[in-house]
Amino acid sequence: MICHIDAGNGIPIYEQIERQVKFAVASGALIAGERVPSVREMATQTAVNVNTVARAYRQLQKQGV
Repeated sequence: MICHIDAGNGIPIYEQIERQVKFAVASGALIAGERVPSVREMATQTAVNVNTVARAYRQLQKQGV
């Protein structure tokens, strides 16, 4: 699963990651129980800071996604 980040669209990057993971779950691209890429893997794939990805993952975890 690779997220497509658009730094110029005005939406915070961590929120873009959150939205794309939620969409992947809703669309069935990411099945319940399936592992998402690690924080480091996602940061490398998206060329985003590790802390940004960690923030997105924490938010998703808080929301129960």
